[in-house]
Amino acid sequence: MPVVRLVILGLLNQRPMSGYEIQQLLQVSRIDQWSDILPGSIYHALKKMAAEGLVALAGTEQTGMRTKAIFEITDAGRAEYRRVLREAWSQVPRSLPGDFYLLLSFAHDMPRADLLAALRELIARLEERLAQWEEGRAAKAAAVGDLPPPIRAAFDNGREHMEADLRFLRRLLEEFAESE
Repeated sequence: MPVVRLVILGLLNQRPMSGYEIQQLLQVSRIDQWSDILPGSIYHALKKMAAEGLVALAGTEQTGMRTKAIFEITDAGRAEYRRVLREAWSQVPRSLPGDFYLLLSFAHDMPRADLLAALRELIARLEERLAQWEEGRAAKAAAVGDLPPPIRAAFDNGREHMEADLRFLRRLLEEFAESE
């Protein structure tokens, strides 16, 4: 599923926006933490979708010395948005960290001290990501007011996944440390 296409079309389905505004919304949402979308990919995607007739230039805005292009979704874009949205809802979310489980199969080949250091580093990075997740939730709430129930549920679910991953990593650290 082309996630960047879904996000841009979904946002433009709400109202016309500039690429900069879309990028700012995605940064406030900390989308890079929970999807493969990099905020810098927005402009490329907008240009591509404009060439495909899915979005169109609605006008420009002058902000200081900069001119911002404002994009709107076209009828073809709405049809594509509905298609991509249906496709996305038909896919089972991937909730198991498959690559990490694969790594565990070869953990015995790594020097114990390196393995323990790597696990400690993973725990620290995931704790940092969890803190950023909660900051993102607070920033989103500050930007839009009371979060709608599905958004609150998504933030809760993300936090619960990270907390479960932290419990798992701490258990692994403990078990590998004890088996020295």
